[in-house]
Amino acid sequence: MCDSTRVSNELGAGNSEAVRMAVSATMLIAVTEGLIVCAVLYSCRYVLGYAYSDDHVVVHYVAVMTPLLCLSIFTDSLQSVLSG
Repeated sequence: MCDSTRVSNELGAGNSEAVRMAVSATMLIAVTEGLIVCAVLYSCRYVLGYAYSDDHVVVHYVAVMTPLLCLSIFTDSLQSVLSG
């Protein structure tokens, strides 16, 4: 929300360099946040299943689905910046 307001204000002022800087900074923050969350989630993929069940099949399924979840989280963090 804050980034889209800043971009709109800078575009209205005709300052394209400030727009480029604001978008670049926001994308850097989104990529960093996405990578940190995905790295933590991916490294805990074999432990995360035990939050749901003690059954080894459920734990295995959660571990198998975690990379897809990481991809979804990462693309969602980028999409939220680009849609603003």
